[in-house]
Amino acid sequence: MSLMTVRHSEVADLVFQNALDFLNSGLKILFDERSTASDAKVSVIAIQTAIELLAKYRLVRHFGLSAIIRGSVPEGDPLALATSGRLRTLGYGECLKLIDKDEGFSDSEREMLEGVQQLRNSLAHFAADVEVENVRLELSWLLVSALAMFAAGTDRDYGEMETHARFLNKANFDRLIGFRPYRAQAVDISNDSPDTIEVFRCWECKEDSLALRHSENYFCHCCGLATVTLAAGFADCQHCNRANGVCYDRLNSNEGFHHGKCLFCNKTAAVPCRFWGIKRGNQRALDAASCIDCGAVGSEAS
Repeated sequence: MSLMTVRHSEVADLVFQNALDFLNSGLKILFDERSTASDAKVSVIAIQTAIELLAKYRLVRHFGLSAIIRGSVPEGDPLALATSGRLRTLGYGECLKLIDKDEGFSDSEREMLEGVQQLRNSLAHFAADVEVENVRLELSWLLVSALAMFAAGTDRDYGEMETHARFLNKANFDRLIGFRPYRAQAVDISNDSPDTIEVFRCWECKEDSLALRHSENYFCHCCGLATVTLAAGFADCQHCNRANGVCYDRLNSNEGFHHGKCLFCNKTAAVPCRFWGIKRGNQRALDAASCIDCGAVGSEAS
């Protein structure tokens, strides 16, 4: 790795940490039960700043510092230039266009992400009084998309069992993930995203927002869980009849069965292993269409 690449990575990390400072401070104010209308305005500015910085982080991380600079990047150390305060960076709207070109937004995502600046302007400049609960609603909806597309970014397709807890302190994570309107928006986004093939219930946050992406990775739009599909499979529950209700361990089987649990009725379940059925001539296992291909693991069975 070249020194220049390292420096660009350091710039991205700097932008990221600044974004998290604004984000966690804004959420702390937003979800404080004592927050007033004035406090809500401050939280809007902090969180809008965080979202803008996260968008820039996404671009710097993947394309380098030049991606967010207006004009050409001056010669010199990228980190020194970034901390000097002399660089002119692109505005939030311009960053959105670049990310949209790279990834593509659904209509609902585009509307929500473009709305954050409008919300800030209306509340910070023109609104004499606001309803705190309405601000909580607006910002929580925005964060569903911002945390996924900007903070997590391509980690959604290379996740290692991480969640949004790596961005938020525990108190903020618990408040945001437990906020019912946020969860409802996460369900909608998971179903609307152009990258989604199918949606399951997440075994971490128990919300129906775990998307199977075209990259063959799972990503939860609620808690941010990102992991490979080899980590878990889903099958119909024989107890409560929920389609894909059972979440089971794909990497391990015992005597021809994967062990799992229904995420709806909490009953344990044994899902027949298709490979074992092929190896043993077990017709019941052969007929179990609910078992995802686990041949690479099942081949180790005797």
